[in-house]
Amino acid sequence: MNKALTNTLKLFELEKIDRDIYAWSGSSVGFGRIFGGQVMAQTLMAAYSTVDKKRFAHSFHSYFLRPGDMNQKIIFDVDRIRDGRSFTTRRVRAIQNGEAIFNCSISFKVKEKGLTHQLSMPKVPGPEGLESEWEMRNKLKSKIEKKYLPIWLREREIDMRQVNPVDLLNPQKSPPFKKTWIKPNGNLPKDQKIHQALMLYVSDMGLLGTAVNPHGLNFMSKNFQGASLDHAMWFHNNINFNNWHLYHIDSPVSGGARGFSRGSIYTKSGRLVASTSQEGLMRVWD
Repeated sequence: MNKALTNTLKLFELEKIDRDIYAWSGSSVGFGRIFGGQVMAQTLMAAYSTVDKKRFAHSFHSYFLRPGDMNQKIIFDVDRIRDGRSFTTRRVRAIQNGEAIFNCSISFKVKEKGLTHQLSMPKVPGPEGLESEWEMRNKLKSKIEKKYLPIWLREREIDMRQVNPVDLLNPQKSPPFKKTWIKPNGNLPKDQKIHQALMLYVSDMGLLGTAVNPHGLNFMSKNFQGASLDHAMWFHNNINFNNWHLYHIDSPVSGGARGFSRGSIYTKSGRLVASTSQEGLMRVWD
C-alpha cells in the first residue's frame, strides 16, 4: 500500500465527540477547497457508526452546499431518521464554522435475495498495457509551472487508466463519454464499509469532466469554473475494490451553467456493482 492510499484510508477514521457526533481534524484532500469525495466518504463512515453491523449502504444522495475549508476541522452530525425491520435511514450534515457544507441521506438494508438483471458492460480493452494517469502527468511535467508541480505529480491513491485518454493541457471537443479502469494502489482490509467508502470517494472523479468534453474544456482551463452540486450513488452488490473496476460515464445533457452525468461501475468480469449520478456547475467566464 503506497503512502497516498494509507493517508486516504486515515480520512475514514473519525473521532467520536458525542452520541451521533463525529469529527475530522486531520489534513484534508483538495486544491483550494476540500475534495467532495472526501466529505462523502466521511459522512458514510459516520453514518455506519450508528447502524447495525448486518446492514450495508445501498443508496446515497447528497448536496454540496458550501466549499469546504482545508484548514478547518469538520463536524459530522448524524440524524437517526428511521430504524425499520429491513431498512435503516440516516441523514448526515458536515459542518464547518457552524454552517453546513454538505448534507446527505443514506439508506442501509439487510441482505436479501431477489430478482436480478443488469445491462452488459461495454466492450473495452482491459487495464493491462494502458497508461496510468500519473504516467500521463509525468510526461507533461516539463510544461507545468514549477509552483504547481507538487500537486501535478503527487502520489496517487488510485491507479486510474483511461481507455481513451485526453490531452490534459490542450483539451479538444469530444463525445460526452469516459471509460476509466480504477484500482487502489495497495490492498484494502476485508471490511465492506472501507471498500464502499473508497469507491464513493473515487466516484467523484470524472463525472463533471465528462460533461465538459463536448465543449473542449477541462479543470485546467483558465476561463472555466466547475464544482459538484450534488451526488448520488447506489451499491448493487458487494464490492471487492482490491480488483480492477471499469468506471463508465456518460453525460446526456448540459445547460443553464450545469452539466449532468451518470456512471456505471463494473467488475473486470462484467458485474455491475454500483451506479452514480451528478449535476455539476459549469461556468465559462468571458
